[in-house]
Amino acid sequence: MTRPPDVDALLGEQARRFGDRVYLECVDPPGRLTFAQLDASCHRVAHFLAERGVRANERITVLGDNGPAFVMLFFGILRYGATVNPLNAEVLGPDLPRVLYDVAPRLVLWDRALGDQAATAVAACGAEAIAFDELFPRLAEQPASPCPRRVGGPHDLAVLDYTSGTTAAAKGVALTHEAFAYGCDGPARRFDLRESDRVLEYRSLAWASPQLLSLGGTLHTGTGLVLARRFSHHQFFDWIRDQRVSIVIGVPTVINMLLDRPVALTGADLPGLRFMTSSSAPLSVDRQLEFEDRYRIPIVQGCGMTEAGWMAGNSPDARRVGSIGPPMPHVVASIISETGAACAPGEEGELLVSGPQMASAYLTARDRLEPIPQDGFLTGDLARVDADGYLYVTGRKKDLIIRGGVNVAPAEITTALLAHAAVADAATIGVPDAVYGEAIVSFVCARAGHRVSPSEMREHCGARLAAFKVPAHVIVVDAIPKTERGKVARRALEQLWRERGAPSVP
Repeated sequence: MTRPPDVDALLGEQARRFGDRVYLECVDPPGRLTFAQLDASCHRVAHFLAERGVRANERITVLGDNGPAFVMLFFGILRYGATVNPLNAEVLGPDLPRVLYDVAPRLVLWDRALGDQAATAVAACGAEAIAFDELFPRLAEQPASPCPRRVGGPHDLAVLDYTSGTTAAAKGVALTHEAFAYGCDGPARRFDLRESDRVLEYRSLAWASPQLLSLGGTLHTGTGLVLARRFSHHQFFDWIRDQRVSIVIGVPTVINMLLDRPVALTGADLPGLRFMTSSSAPLSVDRQLEFEDRYRIPIVQGCGMTEAGWMAGNSPDARRVGSIGPPMPHVVASIISETGAACAPGEEGELLVSGPQMASAYLTARDRLEPIPQDGFLTGDLARVDADGYLYVTGRKKDLIIRGGVNVAPAEITTALLAHAAVADAATIGVPDAVYGEAIVSFVCARAGHRVSPSEMREHCGARLAAFKVPAHVIVVDAIPKTERGKVARRALEQLWRERGAPSVP
């Protein structure tokens, strides 16, 4: 297997190939970088780090919103060979001081615009900190030529990302320069990124998924990147049209928002748009088909996690609705039973993955790394595979509700609820029950202009599910709490249940 090129080689090669062609187009706020400018800026970052004596595996924390500064620093640190630790201050919130303490960064590069909470956390962490408004004038004084004092090798740590912390505190996940290269190459190939494409990304670049696809993937293929600080419902289709976007990144939360608050534009008004991805959280078949029928935009599903990168994905030309696609290039995946035996096609088991894209370690405490298994990583996803190798995620193993000794998959109940015409979104959890061990509680929010009742929802489920799977309690909410990545915030649902108590079944 030929190792994909590293960031240093890619920056130089794409600058030679494309020069003054625009690589990065920022729409919020406006700004741009050509391939040549990105290459030169990253050389300056490398010289700056060398001047400060930064060594391989030392962590450089980058705290900032999506924008040219973040992109230059991310790639520049990787080019030099140190470890970049991108953090989203807004998402981490009060957890930021704890994260910075555990990371023990050699240097913190941060944006004062993030506000007082970030400033307090940065000051308290004890590391040398340089704000962007001080940093970039100093970078401008550095040479734009290759740095002879680069550090690190393919097996040194490249990126230290943090998980979303949907069920527990966010934790650090470290991957090597080699793993980062493979992790970018796989989705770029599977999603067929082309030099002529322009990819719209609005998710935080502090997350692994956009780093591997929207940053590394586009750099691998010479694809243009259109970048926004965050999703905007009223600007979304304007960005696609005005920036001639051909691939738009999607998550189920955005897809649901566009269905619940429709806009007039469709794919017919955007002839250059090839497809929209969907990842980060499950997307029901009904919602996918409804979106494609409403907007005439194909959805290409994929799946990944911080520890394993992009694990699977559909090809734009060979997609299957309801499937996350076959394993990505370089990824080895299998479905195993409780005993560790391989499951037959169609049989549900746990998804096991391995490959050169795997992260190498968890950061479990201050400066303490614990290895991640490389010969087979249990993802916690329940899944099945068909005869053609397409994977279908059916739920999360640790989310299973054990009611009276019987396993119940929350995803099955949520899918049934989403099939109701008046339901915009739903989620299901298990809560302690004195008789059955756990009781099933579902949360639903209605579509605009509709109303739903708990009794109606339970009756609807009763017509589609076995009696023991019907929720004991249904709580109607204004919105299902989600993380910034679009995943259901289970801890928030558990807290909501505690606050509401155990409502009587109507």
